[in-house]
Amino acid sequence: MAILTTGETLDADGNPIPGTGFEYESDGYIAELLAERIGPIISQPALGEFVIPLVDGTENNGEFGRALVIFSPGNLGPAEHFHPNYDEKFEVISGEFLFTVDGKEQKAGPGDKLAAKKGVPHCWRNVGDDYGVAIGEAWPPARIGEVLCTLFGMAHEGKLTKKGQPKFLHAMVIGREYSDDTVFTSPPPFISSFLCMLFAPFARLLGYKSTEPRYLEDSFWEKHVNQPPK
Repeated sequence: MAILTTGETLDADGNPIPGTGFEYESDGYIAELLAERIGPIISQPALGEFVIPLVDGTENNGEFGRALVIFSPGNLGPAEHFHPNYDEKFEVISGEFLFTVDGKEQKAGPGDKLAAKKGVPHCWRNVGDDYGVAIGEAWPPARIGEVLCTLFGMAHEGKLTKKGQPKFLHAMVIGREYSDDTVFTSPPPFISSFLCMLFAPFARLLGYKSTEPRYLEDSFWEKHVNQPPK
């Protein structure tokens, strides 16, 4: 058995930046899942988050999507949010998480399973001293992959704040576009919806876009993130 490293951010010359990826055992379960991936690893380099697509819905008539998700120690996870049109399911593979679903906190470790029904506020964070690894599913897959590629791609290009959030006008365009997929609970949705309606048209006139086509291309991630051998 060997300990391998992957997912590192690549510098301008295409070299992995030490300390930016995650380790895994060459003959372990994570290695098996990496071998099953259907696309490249995408990452949020500032927050130490990695998402590896395993199922995108095209092979099950759009029933669900599945991904391996990895969070670095101390990662605070996403802000509380809900999904208007799909359920999320999680199975913890390793590490320790604290999930909050509909205001109720629950610690979760290896083997634990949790679910957040559509419309139910939820969030999670890594509370362990090691990487937290889980399998996440969206039923149906909706647009979550596009949302993640957009935000993670912006992070690689330095377009997010230190907290990993888009700046105001950019957030208005993104929030307007993806209101059918992901809604954050702070500020209250009726306020954020009004703000998006008010400011998104102005932001578009200034050139802000909800996403960039390059973020959705495998080549972007192969250029920015070290990928495991195929």
